[in-house]
Amino acid sequence: MSVNSITQVNNEFSQALANKESTGSSLDKEAFMLLLVTQFQYQDPLNPMDDKEFISQMAQFSSLEQMMNINETMEGITDAVNNQSMFNATSYIGKYVTTTGNVIGKTSSSTTGADGSVTTTSTVTPYYYTFTGNASQVTIQVFDTSSTSGTPVYTEQLGGMTQYNTDGSLAVYKFNWNGLNNNGQPVADGTYKVVVTAADDGVLVGTQLVADKVTDVLRNGSDIMLRLQGGQYMSLADVEQVSESDPQISTVPGADDDTDGSGSDSGSGGTDSSDGTGGSDGTDGTDGTDTDNGASA
Repeated sequence: MSVNSITQVNNEFSQALANKESTGSSLDKEAFMLLLVTQFQYQDPLNPMDDKEFISQMAQFSSLEQMMNINETMEGITDAVNNQSMFNATSYIGKYVTTTGNVIGKTSSSTTGADGSVTTTSTVTPYYYTFTGNASQVTIQVFDTSSTSGTPVYTEQLGGMTQYNTDGSLAVYKFNWNGLNNNGQPVADGTYKVVVTAADDGVLVGTQLVADKVTDVLRNGSDIMLRLQGGQYMSLADVEQVSESDPQISTVPGADDDTDGSGSDSGSGGTDSSDGTGGSDGTDGTDGTDTDNGASA
């Protein structure tokens, strides 16, 4: 191939490359084929290109093109699946979902009455837990997930709790926090971590569940997130149960906290079991103690 021929090849290929760049496209198979044909056009007939190398290059290019096409197809399929997953997840709105974990959410809303008074209502995700053994004393602590201080915003001491009910079924306890700190002041809206510990060596918290109503659905990258009524977010992949209404997780009789989550100590005042301070048989707590310590929180 002469110097002039080489120059012409370079000029034609440079022009083709410039045209590709001007349209915002990368160097593709069309530019490759143009270069190949131009090389054939100006090759020395007495010293042609090695056909083995040519065949090898064509095979490699063909494989690369197929891989690129497959990649584009897979990207399209992934987008379609993500869109379909997002659409399907909207059916969760208004339903109750249950998942394993100890992170709860707290939100609040205010309404103004006709007399100008402002009423603030807090919503906190219920938390359920079990034990691996019988506990003589239990401590519940609530930590702000956005804080690095390591100091709980709320602490409650409870009496004894058993691993099993009298009928042999696993005892499930409920903590329904009212969103107040140790001073009785409302905490900021956000997510909080519940830590339950038993005073007895070897007795640990077993299953931990949170259950709440879904209010919104959003996408976080390739992950679909459900926003719960309490304010925290749950990955769709972490959902273990979906219910049309409150799942009504079966708890130890008298072990549910008050609906407002008031942080009174267990059995105080010997109130009825309807507020969570009665004994395991649901009778009045006349002695002011809770035999299975299902005290209200």
